[in-house]
Amino acid sequence: MNEAEFSIQTPTDNVLELDQAVLLYHGRSGSALATVHEVATVDGAPVIGAGRAMTAQAARALAGALLQRAAHGGFLPETVLYLHGDLLVWWVPPARRHVAFRVGAEQAEAFRGRERGETVPQPGLIFAAASHTWRVWAVKGQNRPTPQTPLFQAPYFNVDGQGRICQGNVPVPNGTTVEKISAWNDAFLRSYFTHPNVAGKLLRYRGGAYAFWRDMLDGRFTRFPERVLVDAKTTLGQLLGEPEAT
Repeated sequence: MNEAEFSIQTPTDNVLELDQAVLLYHGRSGSALATVHEVATVDGAPVIGAGRAMTAQAARALAGALLQRAAHGGFLPETVLYLHGDLLVWWVPPARRHVAFRVGAEQAEAFRGRERGETVPQPGLIFAAASHTWRVWAVKGQNRPTPQTPLFQAPYFNVDGQGRICQGNVPVPNGTTVEKISAWNDAFLRSYFTHPNVAGKLLRYRGGAYAFWRDMLDGRFTRFPERVLVDAKTTLGQLLGEPEAT
């Protein structure tokens, strides 16, 4: 055997070469220790050298790299904006999409029914999903967002002022891999929106959020009126703590 036989060829032609080994030790009490060993090639075969204890920083870096690799399997679609650990952030371009509402009896008359749904123009959206996070914001324009892109309050019911989505009894996908993006989109966009969930203004429109969505469902707008969006006073990069990211 030669050294090339101890490497992995990925679908993207990114070759991973064996250069270290990690050994795990477990005690009966539940304690654990990991040691890192350099790997040398001797007569064409890998040989594990002496080890050293793995530091907490090295363990976190290794876990992050493994999780990020597990989050996708090769090529990333253009809509993926950010990957770190199990955090996945993606963009949904502006388009006409179906939206459905189920409102209380006190709003039904003004809303022209307790349950309504239509395919209407909607803004570009940025979603973020992780183990304990499911959030959404709106963005203006047709271009793919960058770290400098300003974020706006998502103009939907069931979303609070920090972008957190009230899940209610809506089933969500298990996991945040790239392959689950469509399922996450459907979990949000195909659910019933029931009530505003912000302390301030959900959007800027005469008559408020109910009046806006009533008029939208009535077909008043041929394009989503971005002027109604409320500024979240942050950018995508600032939100992720990476203002200089590209």
